Amino acid sequence: MAAEEAPSRRERRKMEIRDRILETAVTLFETKGYEATTVSEIARRADIAYGTFFNHFPSKLHLLRELSDLAVRDFFQGLEDVSKLPGSFGDHLVMLFEEAAAHAEKAGQQTRELLGAMMTLAFPESAVTDDRRIRLAFRRFLENGLAAGEVRSDVDLDTLNEIVVGAWYSMFLSWVHFEDYPLRERAASAAAFLAASITVPRGK
Repeated sequence: MAAEEAPSRRERRKMEIRDRILETAVTLFETKGYEATTVSEIARRADIAYGTFFNHFPSKLHLLRELSDLAVRDFFQGLEDVSKLPGSFGDHLVMLFEEAAAHAEKAGQQTRELLGAMMTLAFPESAVTDDRRIRLAFRRFLENGLAAGEVRSDVDLDTLNEIVVGAWYSMFLSWVHFEDYPLRERAASAAAFLAASITVPRGK
């Protein structure tokens, strides 16, 4: 099998510009908010011509959808990374919820608004696909725990997956919609409850 051809200089340049637009947009969205950020400002901060933006994204909404997709990919990576760490399945579940909540709260209010924009504007366009991907990622996580003998087998996997995914969605939706929602506190307590409920007690 022939080796894949390396990207041409033009293709590399195009990818570099696209990445710069995305990085600049995230910074502006998290600093000013999605609605307050204009395409002109993104182009200026990214040091590109206004028209160049539209060579990569048809609109600001399309850019937001790209960021939403990247966020889903980051979630998958985070889930995989946590699974490789020392500790039990229950430890990993608690760690996943707590670290995601801590990261979100640390990023600040504008990140909450950005997540809200992703959910209301970007996510609906790909809701079925993204929801399926998230559910599949959690299911694999649970399957690994079941294979290791750490997840209870007296409840079918689909039900367990529904419970975990439902708690995950509810936690972040509540944080987006309610100003005083204690995300990290709820994440810790929800994950601890889930871990105690779906794992096999040690020594059994």
